[in-house]
Amino acid sequence: MRTTALVLCAGLALAGCKSKQEKAEEYFRSAETLLSQGDAERAMVQLRNVFDYDGSHREARRLYADLLLRQGRLQEAYSQYLRLVEQYPDLVEVHRLLSELSLRTGNLRQARQQAQATLELRPDDPGARAVLLALDLREAMQRNDKSAYPQIADDARGLTRVSPEIATGWHVLIDALTAQGEDAQALTAIDGALARNPAQYRLQVLKLRLISAEQDQTAIGAQLETMQALFPRDQKTRTALVAWFVLRDDPGGAARFLRKLASEPKRQTEGYIELVRFLARARGTKAARDELDTLISQSRGQSNEAIFTAMRADLDFSTGKRSAALERMKTLLARLRDDEQSRRLRVAYARMLDETGEKAAAQAQIEQVLKADALNVPALQQKARWMIAEDHPEDALVALRTALQQAPDDPETLTLMGEADLREGAPDLARGRFAQAYEASDRGAEEAIRYADFLLTHDRRSAARSLLTDAVEHNPDSPGLLQRQADLALKEGDWALAHSIADRLDASGTPEARSLAQSIRAAILMGRGRTDNAIETLKALAETNDGGAASVAAVIEAQLAAGRDEAAAQYLDEQLAKAPQSHGLRLLAANLAALRGENAKAEAGLRALAADAPDDPRPARQLYRLLAAQGRDPEALAVVETALAQTPHPDTLLQLYRARALEKAGRYEDAIASYGRLYAQDGDNLVVANNLATLLSTRRDDPESLERAARIAKRFRERPEPAFKDTYGWAEYRLGRYKLAEPLLAAAAAGLPDNALAQYHYAKVLLALGQTDRAARVLRHAVDRAGGEPPEAMTNAARELEALGKAD
Repeated sequence: MRTTALVLCAGLALAGCKSKQEKAEEYFRSAETLLSQGDAERAMVQLRNVFDYDGSHREARRLYADLLLRQGRLQEAYSQYLRLVEQYPDLVEVHRLLSELSLRTGNLRQARQQAQATLELRPDDPGARAVLLALDLREAMQRNDKSAYPQIADDARGLTRVSPEIATGWHVLIDALTAQGEDAQALTAIDGALARNPAQYRLQVLKLRLISAEQDQTAIGAQLETMQALFPRDQKTRTALVAWFVLRDDPGGAARFLRKLASEPKRQTEGYIELVRFLARARGTKAARDELDTLISQSRGQSNEAIFTAMRADLDFSTGKRSAALERMKTLLARLRDDEQSRRLRVAYARMLDETGEKAAAQAQIEQVLKADALNVPALQQKARWMIAEDHPEDALVALRTALQQAPDDPETLTLMGEADLREGAPDLARGRFAQAYEASDRGAEEAIRYADFLLTHDRRSAARSLLTDAVEHNPDSPGLLQRQADLALKEGDWALAHSIADRLDASGTPEARSLAQSIRAAILMGRGRTDNAIETLKALAETNDGGAASVAAVIEAQLAAGRDEAAAQYLDEQLAKAPQSHGLRLLAANLAALRGENAKAEAGLRALAADAPDDPRPARQLYRLLAAQGRDPEALAVVETALAQTPHPDTLLQLYRARALEKAGRYEDAIASYGRLYAQDGDNLVVANNLATLLSTRRDDPESLERAARIAKRFRERPEPAFKDTYGWAEYRLGRYKLAEPLLAAAAAGLPDNALAQYHYAKVLLALGQTDRAARVLRHAVDRAGGEPPEAMTNAARELEALGKAD
């Protein structure tokens, strides 16, 4: 009986033991059930569980990738689709999807490869053909081969007739027609594409741009209203519609539109906030203040009274009435009970306090919020900002991860995490954060600019180009994005794209945009070697701007670049004759004199300008540079000190000049204090950070200063600049962390082979690590490079080398 029982128990145990495939299938069915109930997030969790038991589950992988794509997480979706075709190479639809995703993200080589893989499996696949046409058009535009556009347009038109459901075919047709200037045909094609799917943001924006070029104000308004209905949460469309009312000299219409938005119960407060902001822009702060006073009066005892009161305080704060604003916020918070809204307002109050220099009071407000709610996202964000500014990024990341758990798609949290990663010296992690923030913000202009600047700073042009293309589609009127896209196009010689950007700026209608468009066209002409045409274009722009100094400066810069110094001087004299008292033109004249070696004339002009307009820092800046270049360092420092003493808001560049001058004069503690003040104002400035960390690690010996130097310089860990690596490596060396310092100082020495101090630092760390022979060779090289006048830090280098020789 005992044997029978054991056999029975073993059988039952085996029956309850499911295989990995069976468990994976259970999780997959659960995911399908959750998805049918609308719970996509939990369904994705179950799908990830599937992969724990069966990494090659085809249906689960495809469903997971599709869900990522639906959420706009393109890179993650791409990775999942790619893994799927690696496991199942015959999936035609997935190859096509990969080609389309590659096209959207700017990975053109992969787009062509995946499209060709699709056609090998299905020779007439319309989606793959459309991708190849898009690539052909892109290449033709790069070559500025306009003769190729008609055939590409014809092929795309045929594709839309046979397979109208393929969106890429419509996009190629529209772009090819637009490139040819066939705006009427392009509009017809856009209407055809939108008839199938109206909610295509890019095409709606393009339609608006083409209509705008025709200056049909009624049609523009109708299109904006259509877009507002299709994309009611889109801030950019709403702003454009308000601007349309204003351009038609109908601010009342804009106000009525915003009041209508505010009448919707779910968007009431948001609508009123937008209305007040509009009134502040269109009719001035008094109109906005009056509106807020009315709203406060009408909302007594209601939940939004506090929001309107806080807005009133914010308006006062932004217009210089800071004491009144702070008192209003203090009174408001004193009568509010502690809840989510009051905590949000308390954080706003803390930021006001911080901006006025009352950091301790601001921190007390944040701690009060976190004591009541340790997971409060705005409070955690503000606390993290302070931690980043104080070079404690690791602590900031702890706070930000907590914030991210509460709001996983908060762009501000993700951006702050990226900034903390940069301070940690982890640029690859930062890049991922900035990309996530861009996606989470629904491709917002501010996040796009931050991400693009990061990519350009880290020499990732291809990625920056793709990002800017996508961001401009979603923010077509953002001057910051268009400027960056134009700068990149000009650097790469993409004249067709640069022309397109200039046309878009022209169509926007604002004087600033039109000036920028003309400047871009002049830069195109210069880049293509058509100097005379470029100069004439810039002269025409200067005349349009009534001889403005910036426009005249552009002409002179072009003439100097062409080696036409005399022509530049003559043109400037002509402009000065028309406006002899122009401060900007007089400054140009002094700068031009300095460039031509006429130092006495330049100095006299700059001193006169500095005396006439002490609030303008530019004459003092140029005078400092002029005197310093002549070795007149005490006079240069005096100029800066005088200029800084004459203004309540000291110029950042003049402060930097003062710090450098103090350092050069050997006043190291004063220089450290100056750099410290600059660093407190802008902790992201790499030059200031490097100089401050260098002084702390070379001119002080106390552990606190050395630790601070290392914390500041840690951001340089993965930077390519050898001077920055030397700064960080030496700070770690001074702290006795030799193994951490060695690879940094080795890289610095390799990148600066003729820099005696970089070689000396490397020799010192080698010596500390016991690598005596190698240290001696490097130290000998350092002494040779220093020659007869070694840097102050190397005064003992020759004796150290001699001592090593004796030790041998």
